[in-house]
Amino acid sequence: MSSGNELTELYDSLAVLYRSLPTDTDSEWREALKSVLYGGELLAAGTSCYGAQQKNRNEGTRKEYAQQHGNGKRVTNFSAITVAEPRTSDRQYVPTGAKLPVAPKSGVVLPVNVSSEEVEWAISLLAEFPAEPAADRPGNGLTALLDREGLRGGEGSETTILFVSDTHLGYENRIETKSGKRVPWIDEIDSRETIQRMRTIAVQQDVDAVVHTGDILDHEVDQITLDTAASSLRRLKQDGIPVYCILGTHDHGAANPTHPKSVDGGVWLHQQIRDGTLVELSMSPTPIAGGRLNLYGVSAGNVGITELQGSYSSTLRCSDISFDPAPSGQNILCLHDKVTPRRERSAASIDLDALLAQSQVSFDCVLVGDEHRPRGDDFRTGYSFETADGTPVLYTGPAARIGPAYRNNDPFVTEITVSVNAISWTRHLF
Repeated sequence: MSSGNELTELYDSLAVLYRSLPTDTDSEWREALKSVLYGGELLAAGTSCYGAQQKNRNEGTRKEYAQQHGNGKRVTNFSAITVAEPRTSDRQYVPTGAKLPVAPKSGVVLPVNVSSEEVEWAISLLAEFPAEPAADRPGNGLTALLDREGLRGGEGSETTILFVSDTHLGYENRIETKSGKRVPWIDEIDSRETIQRMRTIAVQQDVDAVVHTGDILDHEVDQITLDTAASSLRRLKQDGIPVYCILGTHDHGAANPTHPKSVDGGVWLHQQIRDGTLVELSMSPTPIAGGRLNLYGVSAGNVGITELQGSYSSTLRCSDISFDPAPSGQNILCLHDKVTPRRERSAASIDLDALLAQSQVSFDCVLVGDEHRPRGDDFRTGYSFETADGTPVLYTGPAARIGPAYRNNDPFVTEITVSVNAISWTRHLF
């Protein structure tokens, strides 16, 4: 067996990983590794496992290679593949000093303990390895290692999210508080019904997640409305539908109420995030649906829940925003501030073209909040547009009839379907 055998080094390092799996790792991750090493239903059609290839395509044994290139038990000197230390969270499972293989395209070390939320991401990394690694004898020319269509992370997989914005829970309190502008039909608005309807649609459509782009609360909100909203969010969590969010301008105001019957909405938002009924997005990727889709978010004024104090600066500079890359999957950015090209630069809080141009992350779609009407009051086409580089931008409008443009138009939420090659959307009227 010649020096630097890719097949043997992959087989040995993956075997170390497989033997290190804890009992609570995701079962599909275990099955994927088993299939690659020893054979199983997740291998691509016609592909042989690395174990069989090790026997049929190499002249020597793995043990002989480990004696020549390692400590006799396992390979420690790798020259044909890239290896790295395990993730910090995985080091407790792996033998001291052992290295794990790095996915050749993503440059990410393979994980050990994989949750159900991470499994599709982990399998996508494993699928980067060759079906027939270089060995002493050539293979049959096969290129697919795993049956991607048979996996939860398969190429044909779709992720669906329910896009919601500007619920303004407590908006009807403006009648009593006399604060803020009011639409003439304010007595027809029931924000408790709004949040309950959001949950109903999410469950009916069986979405993977709900994404809220800010102004969850109005600037004055009562305890009964918050209790109703908390109940709906808890039930969504029990339904297995997480709710991801950023904060809007009115969420900041809700943290500093002035009316005696209003309560501190900031405290409530903190509590929902602690309870896990809301998950705040950030400039680091938040993977959903097992890693098929990564969500990013920038709250109004770039001020998140930890800095929520009732006020914020409306200045939002692109230079203050830097996104951490995700290892795989599609990427969606959520914003609340007014953006170009929806508005002219002089009227926008952020130049979206400039933000995307400087970003190290390529976004497949941008979801925005804050606007209470479609562009040009065009209810047919005014909710979507494109940036200069062709990135689609969507707004879904307020989830209640709180804008003047909704006198004779129904509010709605938007179901977005994301696949490897396409993004599509459909409205659900409230």
